[in-house]
Amino acid sequence: MIERDILSGLQRGQRLALVTIVDKSGSAPRLPGSKMVVTADGSQHGTIGGGRLEHSARQAALEVAGGGPARLLEYDMRGTDGDADMVCGGVQMILVEALVPEQAGLFAAALSCLDRGGRGLWRIDITRPDAPQRSFIDLDQQADVLPEQDLAALLRRRVTCLLESDGRTLVLDPLPASGTVVLFGGGHVSLEVARLADYVDFQVVVCDDRQEFANPDRFPMARGVHVLPGFADIESTIPLHEECYLLILTRGHSYDQEVLAQALRTPARYIGMIGSRKKRDLVYGNLRQQGFGEADFARVHCPVGMAIGSESPREIGISIVGELIAARAGAL
Repeated sequence: MIERDILSGLQRGQRLALVTIVDKSGSAPRLPGSKMVVTADGSQHGTIGGGRLEHSARQAALEVAGGGPARLLEYDMRGTDGDADMVCGGVQMILVEALVPEQAGLFAAALSCLDRGGRGLWRIDITRPDAPQRSFIDLDQQADVLPEQDLAALLRRRVTCLLESDGRTLVLDPLPASGTVVLFGGGHVSLEVARLADYVDFQVVVCDDRQEFANPDRFPMARGVHVLPGFADIESTIPLHEECYLLILTRGHSYDQEVLAQALRTPARYIGMIGSRKKRDLVYGNLRQQGFGEADFARVHCPVGMAIGSESPREIGISIVGELIAARAGAL
């Protein structure tokens, strides 16, 4: 996660250049909010799409990291100047700003908000593009900030936007989508999913009814590991909120059914259950007798994962995490 790279550099006393796509029109390689960090010695974290655009922005970033003023750059990729290397079809606006060690506290606050699953937003005033003013807003503590903006919709989309407000030009940049993957079942597939989900910046929580399958030694990447006898009364142990992605991968149909009945009563963003269509129909049939209906079952991805012909636990893990990424991006 690029915010961690930034904080680490600032805590070491480095001056950094942060390159952010703040607006686009038409087709472009990356969306607003895409970032890369460049240090004065040329080290780089992240990408804004590669190619000539990134090379040009990197050159500007080296100047800013070396002490130059911030810059707001516009790249026309419609091919109107005969440049065959930049013909994506759109226009991108890119902010190159300096970050200095005195801002380490801002990034520490942002990461604290992110780690606890909070709602946070960067506000960057670029009315003077050569001297942008960056601040961090913890929306769980400052809910009335920018009342004229639908911040809830902005956070759901997780898309950076450029706007005018009270004569100021502002960039509103939500914290990156991470989400919490809650794995019910700690078997072979869960282990592969946990590794991959952690790799793509999900937070991971694991639950099983067996100590040998639910412990920090088996899941060192997990934020939390819980032993839940019978998978009963889950929410008394794990708060399940709108940024949760629930994966039901237990060792038996009855446990899957027990977890699914509880999952359907939560606002979780995603619910997936492993198994065949025959198993799914059996579980759904039993849950209908408990009062659940078709609208409930429409929330469930079962069989879970993308149809890529996966067979081994690692391949199944890839198919599942691919689907989680799509859900997080709003592409499902």
